[in-house]
Order: sequence, then C-alpha cells, then structure tokens
Amino acid sequence: MSKIQRELEDQLAKMLVDRDSLLAEMRSVRSAVKKDNPKKNKWLTEMIDHLDKLDTYIIQNENRIQAIKQRKHVAKSKLTHKQDSKRKILIGAMVERLMNEDKISRNFIVDELDKFLTRDSDKALFADYFEDSYEDSYEDLS
Repeated sequence: MSKIQRELEDQLAKMLVDRDSLLAEMRSVRSAVKKDNPKKNKWLTEMIDHLDKLDTYIIQNENRIQAIKQRKHVAKSKLTHKQDSKRKILIGAMVERLMNEDKISRNFIVDELDKFLTRDSDKALFADYFEDSYEDSYEDLS
C-alpha cells in the first residue's frame, strides 16, 4: 500500500469517527426537538431525518465497496493460484521433454522425485517413471 493510500485511509477513518459523533449529536438534537415543539422545528426534524437516510445510504455503499474488495481479493488469489499451477505444469513438461531428448539424466530425475515425493499417492502418479528406471538399472547390470 502506498504512502498516499495510507494517508487517505487515515483521513477517511478520522472522518468516519467525526461522522459517527455528529450523527449521535444529531439524533439527540432530534429527540430534544420532538419533545420540545415538533411543529415549530419541523424543518430541523426533516433535515435530521434526511441526514439519517443519507447515512444509511453511505453505510450500504461502504458495505458494497467492502464486498467488491473481498471479491477482488478472492479473484486475485484464484488467478495467482492458476498462474502458479500453469508454471509448474510447463516446467514439468519442459523437464519431461529434456529427459526424452537425453539432455537430462532420467535416473537423476527419478532419484530426485523419489526424494521429493513423500506421499504414496504422489509416487503412484510417477510409477511408470520409477518402473522404467528400475528396468534401465537392471539392463545396465546385465
């Protein structure tokens, strides 16, 4: 977050505190006016009611803005996850191509996979690599 953005958010927070105190004061004035002489000060009561409606409108829009920010954050997280997954897939495809072109030792990759993969379900995905590697090892021994 930039310095200007922080300053603006601080100013907004101060304004919201001021708004809350003004609204509380305004409501106490309205109740005093209604007790005193509501017909005489009808315009004041109407103005305070109008300000109350505006405040409700502001709160609703603040909630909308917060919901939009939340959706933006979720969308950004999903996009980051998709990009990360795509990078991993492409790197895996590149490593596989390099193995097939004998630019990287297949045994090296299999050994590293064996060290890296800890779950049996993950190792099962690469079972054909492990089997091919063991067959190559037996052929080398013969």
